[in-house]
Amino acid sequence: MNPAPRDPAPRALEYTSPEDMAHSRCWVFGSMMGLLGMGLVMAYSAGVIRVLSQGGEDLPFLAEQLLHLGMALAGFLLAMRVRARHLFLLARPLYLLGLMLLVTVLFVGEELNGSRRWLQLGPMSFQPSEFARVATMLMIAAWMAAARDRSRELGTGLVAPFAMALVPAGLVIIEPDFGSAVFLLFMGVAVLWVGGARVVYLFGAFLTCLALGAAYAWTRLGHFQDRIDQFLHPETSSQVGQGLTALGSGGLLGTGLGGSVAKWGFLPEAHSDFVLAIIGEELGLVGSLTVLALYTVFLWHGVKLLLGLRSRFLLIAGAGLLMQVLVQALLNVAVVAAAVPPKGVPLPFVSAGGTSRLILCISTGLLLGLARRPEEDPVQDAQWATSLTRRGEVPGR
Repeated sequence: MNPAPRDPAPRALEYTSPEDMAHSRCWVFGSMMGLLGMGLVMAYSAGVIRVLSQGGEDLPFLAEQLLHLGMALAGFLLAMRVRARHLFLLARPLYLLGLMLLVTVLFVGEELNGSRRWLQLGPMSFQPSEFARVATMLMIAAWMAAARDRSRELGTGLVAPFAMALVPAGLVIIEPDFGSAVFLLFMGVAVLWVGGARVVYLFGAFLTCLALGAAYAWTRLGHFQDRIDQFLHPETSSQVGQGLTALGSGGLLGTGLGGSVAKWGFLPEAHSDFVLAIIGEELGLVGSLTVLALYTVFLWHGVKLLLGLRSRFLLIAGAGLLMQVLVQALLNVAVVAAAVPPKGVPLPFVSAGGTSRLILCISTGLLLGLARRPEEDPVQDAQWATSLTRRGEVPGR
């Protein structure tokens, strides 16, 4: 009589090899630089008409974009040198600084279109919600990594870290900026999910807060109703309609660099939120697919880097830093394609804007810095190492 077949042995976790990690770091850096380069060209092409129509000059506008790019790259290089243990220790001070900036902008922020979202720092503007989003993700990652087994508990693994995301999201919606508040809260939930929080409770809490926030925005924020109505009843003359017209009029190869019609006052945010529409018009389907291909390369090799990280904190923090680029890109593409209500979400690395480029480049630098030392464990998570050893995988090998 033949013996009963045995269940297959559990497959050992396979880390990305050091050679592949180095290879993927190069690809992530290269795709980021490709997006930044395209962003510099297209932001100038799309924004210079607006500058000239307001009595400005093209060279100072180009110099401003180059300055933003230089600051973003400097932030990237500095972030790459941050060790995991330093990032773990800095998580709480950065989070508190983010809360302080969000409170400050409510009182002394520059008011634009009825909201206070920007702090004026000399000749430059800074949007605290961008910084607060990354600081919140790092704080939750540090909390969940330190919690270890208790990350599955309701209080330690859900209520406390969810409140860490809810507080800054609440401050952002007061500005008011409903879209950025939802984005911040969603990224906090995503990091909690990676950290092992219970999915049912987690997304239940998120959907409840989303419904309450939407009710607040519907009753208190007039522009929120206008955007929903514009989405449900689109008009050709609206910004979304003009974006679709520009995106579709480029055909396969586009009208040529500088040949856009939409940027001549028809599309107000041509150089920022709707820069993808200008890319589609001037560079055609080929240009749009090139942008999407660069994001795909960034995501693919970013995931390979995550698969090489050996500690809980590195994995949770790295996943958050990577996912924000993916989610922001998807949101921007969905807005331009009229798949979701319009919201001021810049296209990562491509749209003009100093704060967005700076924060995303710093985030990418932090991700690559963590991937340079994938075995480093700032919280000495012994249980994580033990569980891997039981499956035949030796950390650090």
